[in-house]
Amino acid sequence: MSSMIDAVELVVGSYVDNLCKGVKVATTKGVAYLLVGRREYPLIEGSVPPTLHIYTREGHLFIYSFWRSNEREHEAFIKASLTRVHLLKNGLLIEPHGTLEKFDAYVLIKLLGPRDMFNLLKRIINEEKFMAKEENGEVVSTYLEEYLKTRR
Repeated sequence: MSSMIDAVELVVGSYVDNLCKGVKVATTKGVAYLLVGRREYPLIEGSVPPTLHIYTREGHLFIYSFWRSNEREHEAFIKASLTRVHLLKNGLLIEPHGTLEKFDAYVLIKLLGPRDMFNLLKRIINEEKFMAKEENGEVVSTYLEEYLKTRR
């Protein structure tokens, strides 16, 4: 239970920090998965795609989600250097870097939004990626923690 509380504090603390210091890019619906080898692990998902809050700051993209699934509350946080983010037709692919590098893990984020949002993301990725002084990638998901506990 302690690691779950630590995860919640990290997600909420980072979210508040970006509310104050970051630039809000978009709010949209979507899902996210951690890809390790041939395995796929859910970071953000629900029977209805949760709301994603997307920010940028210092050459990094920050994605947050807070949602309920099976009567449980979940929080997730994805941080990626814009130099490692690739825009796909309906989402984003994040290359392994930072804590993701240890597991050679990719993050796939499927976004449900208007074409204008994708154009904005493309422009931000191209213009802001040079602001990254270091490449930090990180994911925290109480949903993933719960998923892994039930799989054991």
